[in-house]
Amino acid sequence: MSEITDIKIAKGKKSRRHIYLDNNYACSLDEFTVFKYKLKVGQQISLQQLEDITFESEASTAFEKAVDLISKTPKTRKQVYDYLKEKGYLPKLCESAVNKLIEYRYIDDEQYARSYVNCYSQKYGKKKMEFMLAQRGVSHQIIEQVLLELDSQNDVAIEIAIKYMNKKEKTQQNYDKLCRYLASKGFGWDDISTALNYIKKEQE
Repeated sequence: MSEITDIKIAKGKKSRRHIYLDNNYACSLDEFTVFKYKLKVGQQISLQQLEDITFESEASTAFEKAVDLISKTPKTRKQVYDYLKEKGYLPKLCESAVNKLIEYRYIDDEQYARSYVNCYSQKYGKKKMEFMLAQRGVSHQIIEQVLLELDSQNDVAIEIAIKYMNKKEKTQQNYDKLCRYLASKGFGWDDISTALNYIKKEQE
């Protein structure tokens, strides 16, 4: 057992308290946790007890930060985890917060992927969206499932091609540039070929 020899208000953070055991700094807790467990100078406490209390306090803080993050814009599981990790939280705390968010259905990678595709399917091809979703940590299985539900993007590729070729000369060089442009947008060859043929027929 150790003795709590001091409890100090953290500098610049009035809601945080520095806990000292046997005259040595031990940890930092929010004031609510200190009040909840009635921690006070002179109290005897084991290191395991303090570690458990600290985890509960930090888990609560991590969860609040995660909720604040997703309240602004939807995030994937990986994005929330990485955000908390960058804030200095231990992996087990990041995982705890993320699992809690999933349990409450605050984050759902499948729903995120569907919303993303609905939002960007008029701008990007499947390959681009697949890459972007993978970057955000969405599983390959979910990405594949969501993209399979997407209708043909021929019309989208054609519309983008029309805008790209507006006021440009119908030359082979510009056709090649158009193909590269559509490819950079993530469209597959079928969509690119359809768009290119449409532009050429328009010229005829």
